[in-house]
Amino acid sequence: MTTATTNVVVIGASAGGVVALQRLLNGFAADWPTSVFITIHSGKNRSLMPDILNQATPLRASFAEHRVQFGRGVYVAPPDRHLIIENSTTLLSAGPKENHVRPAIDPMFRSAAKHHGPRVIGVLLTGYLYDGLNGLYEVHRRGGTTIVQDPVDAEVPDLPKNALARLQPDYVLPLDDIPGVISRQLERNTRSIKARS
Repeated sequence: MTTATTNVVVIGASAGGVVALQRLLNGFAADWPTSVFITIHSGKNRSLMPDILNQATPLRASFAEHRVQFGRGVYVAPPDRHLIIENSTTLLSAGPKENHVRPAIDPMFRSAAKHHGPRVIGVLLTGYLYDGLNGLYEVHRRGGTTIVQDPVDAEVPDLPKNALARLQPDYVLPLDDIPGVISRQLERNTRSIKARS
């Protein structure tokens, strides 16, 4: 059963995010003992996202469902719903748009930070404007690990640049270096969980 001491990876992306996510997930290991949650502003491709991502990752990608317990795998915010992460369950919200979009990155980041604290690894990728900045700050404030794609490496650098103006993340990395850092952080988090149990 998933608990508040479970490792959780949350990833937000906007413009340029489909290709970035494919590259990123290609570096994920099939045996990663973690749940990965994704919110992307993908426009007309949004309804095809799990199929697109399944071509790139050994982890199974699917749309998140309302009030369903999550496990190991990749969960994508479905069209027109915010993805909320609680202790062991995903919730879908038709609440007001945030940053002019639904799904928005901020609600996912905020909820993960609230319920999983230092076990959260928050990753913000390519895109425009500001969605995800406040949520990534919450991940940082509650002791989670924060990663921002290097703006030089991003197809659309605005969102990473805006994030760097808002906070000092733990890591600023090109896309291909992010999976290795996530893997090492997962190992550290898992050791910490075992030490406390």
